Amino acid sequence: MKKSLLLLIIFLLFSCLQAESRWLGKDKVMHLTGSAFLTYWNYGFSQDILENSNEESLYFSISFTALLGAGKEYSDKRSKSTVLSWPDLAYDLVGIALGLVLINNLR
Repeated sequence: MKKSLLLLIIFLLFSCLQAESRWLGKDKVMHLTGSAFLTYWNYGFSQDILENSNEESLYFSISFTALLGAGKEYSDKRSKSTVLSWPDLAYDLVGIALGLVLINNLR
């Protein structure tokens, strides 16, 4: 099960790298993988370093990663004078969900 899930994720990431549209592309892969990594890392930091409970660590990792993603989009909006990118935020949320899957399967 774990191997097939990992292969599916890798396949989806590589297929997104080849496409360039509003919902697919290298930027979206970076949002997804970055959010997954940050969620997993923040959970480990909260659990192992701060010695919080499992529930507190989950809340911390989800909240902090979502805040970083929203802050990055706000920063992009301010500096580039563009509108808020909903696809980027959606990929951030999918990355958080992927991070939670990794936490449940690898820790």
